[in-house]
Amino acid sequence: MKTSHQKWTAAALASLLAVVTGCSGGSGSGEQEGATKSGGSEKVKLEFFQMKADAVDIDNQLIKTFQEKYPNITVEQNNVPNPENVWTMRVSTNDAPQVFTHYPHNAVFQQMSKEGSVVDLTSDPLLANVQPAIVELSKIDGKNYVVPVALATLGVYYNTKVFNDLGLKIPQTYDELIKTAETIKAAGITPFYFHDKDWNGIRQEVVFKMGLMLPNIESFLDDVMMGKAHITDRADMKPFAQKLYEMRKYSQKDALGTGYDDALREFANGKSAMWFTGIWAIKSIKQANPNLEFAMFPMPPEKAENAKTQVSVDTAIGLPANGKHKEEARKFVEFMVSKESVQRYVDFGGYPAAIKGVNNGVKELTTLNSLIEAGKVYPTIERLWPAGVNADVGKATQELFATGDIDAYLQKLDSIFYNKLNKK
Repeated sequence: MKTSHQKWTAAALASLLAVVTGCSGGSGSGEQEGATKSGGSEKVKLEFFQMKADAVDIDNQLIKTFQEKYPNITVEQNNVPNPENVWTMRVSTNDAPQVFTHYPHNAVFQQMSKEGSVVDLTSDPLLANVQPAIVELSKIDGKNYVVPVALATLGVYYNTKVFNDLGLKIPQTYDELIKTAETIKAAGITPFYFHDKDWNGIRQEVVFKMGLMLPNIESFLDDVMMGKAHITDRADMKPFAQKLYEMRKYSQKDALGTGYDDALREFANGKSAMWFTGIWAIKSIKQANPNLEFAMFPMPPEKAENAKTQVSVDTAIGLPANGKHKEEARKFVEFMVSKESVQRYVDFGGYPAAIKGVNNGVKELTTLNSLIEAGKVYPTIERLWPAGVNADVGKATQELFATGDIDAYLQKLDSIFYNKLNKK
């Protein structure tokens, strides 16, 4: 699918040049990318450009182990502000780091991969240990350009003590979720905390639920963005919007005035029975209240047999098409995606693994992990949206929560999506 937003201009690249020059750590220098002779053996220096600030420590530990195994290869980790923009600029100016992490759902990465800037790893042995379902959802026009390592998903955090005290079971369908919320509310407890002050959190919820509850939503929205259909042409869009709004009947007061940090703190302090957000909140909840008894369950679908969870690749490693020291870079990738390395990586970060045979030891994720391991996953549908659409969807839904006007919301969604791919 060709979209004009996924292309960049020389002017846009030039605007990033100053940032890149300051952040790349001199990686374009002869010292960084050259090889030297020392003691009769070739010394090679690789740059590992990775995008997650919270992974710096564990990656340094893994690099140390790698260098003990390959003493002639030095790996320097590079983690900078605005890493996606910096990576784009560097690859576009033939200053690509020898190994990098990126996200296969990222629109710019997809475009650059299709244009030949990244090594095509389709059917490569590097993917042999990746869970088949993850290989599939990581494809870009049928091809793989990165090796998935760790995953991210979202779900419903729940206070297990509240559920046990009220004799509640994990809901398997949307109707059961509403009944559960009713029981909790009747007991004088706030069923849900929402952080609706942040349109980004709302956007995550809408995208997740669209993929879960609306069959073939990707192809339908593609038709809308191509000007071939309207949002209101689809009969189940209105009930979907009504369910989004209905859920707010079970929230705390002033959800629109509550931000993410506030919601996290209040859930951690036992002020609500449930909270929908990503698995990245687990560590913070434990830090806020080490004594809280909680876990997560998947957002339930309309029918129990359709249970699945949205998955995005949180960490994936790739190689640039024109990178230097290809043999040594590949050795490093092989090491980083090995079962042993990935086990250490997910033990540190707590994320589900994309690699077969790697166990996630976070007990709060047991139910979600079972879906992932069974291949009951779907990709985030916003990976196909032009830049800015996801923000507009979040803000429009925020307005719905403020007004309750379902029809106006659907018209707004139509104005956001309609003919978007044909607009210059």
